[in-house]
Amino acid sequence: MPRNKIKLVTDSCCHVAAANVPGRIGKGYSAGGVLILDMADQTIREISKFFGEMTVPEAEYNAIIFALDEAAADGRGEVEVWSDSEFVVRQLTGVYAIRSEKMKGLYDEVRKLERRFLKDVHYFHHPRTSPLAQRADALAEQEYRKHRP
Repeated sequence: MPRNKIKLVTDSCCHVAAANVPGRIGKGYSAGGVLILDMADQTIREISKFFGEMTVPEAEYNAIIFALDEAAADGRGEVEVWSDSEFVVRQLTGVYAIRSEKMKGLYDEVRKLERRFLKDVHYFHHPRTSPLAQRADALAEQEYRKHRP
C-alpha cells in the first residue's frame, strides 16, 4: 500500500585494509542496509545489497541510491532519509561542496532518483549508536558476509 510519507534509514559497511592509518584513503568491499519505515517507525521492509569495491563515502552514497530506488514502490510522497554519514548528509543538504567527480556522479544520481517522489526528500544525520542506525548497519554487515568471508 503506497504511503504519503516514508522514512529510509541507510547504512553501509566498507571493509578497508589498514583504514586506521592516518591519511589513508582506500577502497574496500562494501554492502548497504536499508530500513524502509512508516512515520511511526514501523517496518515496511528491510533490504540489503552488496556493492563491491569502493571507498566509504561511495558506499554511503550507494546505500542512499539503493534506498531511494527501492522506496519508490512503497510511497511517492515525502521521504526522510536518515544516515550516520555526516559527510554525505552535509553534501546532500548543501553544507559541504562536492569536489570529486566520482562523488559528483553519485550526488547527481541521488538527485535524479529524488524526482520519482511527488514531494520533497529530506536528509538527516543521526549517530551510529541510534537503534535504527544499528539495525541498518547489521543488515549491511550481514549482506557483506554473504559475499565476503
